[in-house]
Amino acid sequence: MSYYFKKVATEVEAGSGCNRSGLPGELAAVEELLRERLSSEIPLVAELGDYLYKSGGKRFRPALAILFYKLFGARGEREALLELAAALELVHLATLVHDDVIDGSGARRARPALWKVWGNRVAVLEGDFIFSRACSLLDRLEAPLRRLLLEAVEDLLEGELLQEELRRSRRIPTVEEYFAVVRRKTGALISAACLCGALLGDPEASPERLRVVRRAGLKLGTAYQMIDDLLDIFGDGRLGKPTWRDRDGGWITLPFIRLLQCSSPKERERLCLLLQAEALSPEEKEELLRQLRSAKIRESFTLEARALIDEAKRLLEGLGEKGPEGSLFELMDSVIERIK
Repeated sequence: MSYYFKKVATEVEAGSGCNRSGLPGELAAVEELLRERLSSEIPLVAELGDYLYKSGGKRFRPALAILFYKLFGARGEREALLELAAALELVHLATLVHDDVIDGSGARRARPALWKVWGNRVAVLEGDFIFSRACSLLDRLEAPLRRLLLEAVEDLLEGELLQEELRRSRRIPTVEEYFAVVRRKTGALISAACLCGALLGDPEASPERLRVVRRAGLKLGTAYQMIDDLLDIFGDGRLGKPTWRDRDGGWITLPFIRLLQCSSPKERERLCLLLQAEALSPEEKEELLRQLRSAKIRESFTLEARALIDEAKRLLEGLGEKGPEGSLFELMDSVIERIK
């Protein structure tokens, strides 16, 4: 579990005792369910699952589902909450395994990516297996929850394909195209975590309240991806993330698009050559970093993401129980803290 998330995780269940893992009630139970779902009687599958489980993760989406469940009164069955939270994490994990194959990224969470150790064929099949395990958990949920999660998976895959279409075009995406990818690829699953947690917490919640949750979740998901894109450029390895994987893979993210917007015509010409090049030398990457720093893109971009988080929090203020609201807002704030 990453350095910035530990404090928030211990407050997910106020007043509950923690087990030896240091995770409180629901999150500890989700961990056990994840371990079980990643296991198999087949030795290779069990080995792969153990490798991925021990790689850890923030469990951000499960934590969101738990906190929205509590925010909305925690009226639904606890077992359904655990299955929902685990399904969210398994879908996310399956996409990470596949993403690493697609992008050729050799590291994930400070360890060699699965494909780097076992090869592409095994990694693709393991990603499919994890997704099938997520589906088996979805099958246990009530129809409205199942429908919301399946719609989120559809959006996520459409986002992946839209990104691939833009990547293949070999042109720099517009701001609108970038956000169209982000809303689907990242925002949909994060928004679904919020919405499903809320609906399970109060099955009688009004459509108006649920619409507010959806809007807040999309804003949170967008901010989350924006910070991820900053970390891809400015990250220092603390989170176990390799840097420059987006640009090296041919995907131009919003920090570079913002840099183009504030550059002179002559600077834009040079920037376009660099951003659309097949490969960048260390010197060319340093040139781009200098321009990003000179334009204060990191600072302005962080403020832009911060504004989205604040908007999401304003939407949620007074929407549910006061105690869980504080823990939820702290978790939301932790999205920005990753870049500090």
